[in-house]
Amino acid sequence: MYRKRIFLNPISLSAPSFIQAVTDSSDEGTYLLGSYILIIADCDRRIMLEFSLANATQRKASLAKIDRLLKVVNEFSEALRAEAELIERQR
Repeated sequence: MYRKRIFLNPISLSAPSFIQAVTDSSDEGTYLLGSYILIIADCDRRIMLEFSLANATQRKASLAKIDRLLKVVNEFSEALRAEAELIERQR
């Protein structure tokens, strides 16, 4: 079982962005219907991504989905940092 919620902005900004991750225990692999959810929120908007592990096909798809998400987020981070650096040079 894993439960974590992290606020992404300082509280002083009054913009309650957060990421929350929830994984249930499979009880040593015997329970297939747990909740595996990732919630990303920014102010009043939320997205909830579900990752089913109920069967082999869904497990494969869920693992591929999280891998693709991580790839895009990491690439976005690199691009954002590069643009911030370019803007900073102009200031």
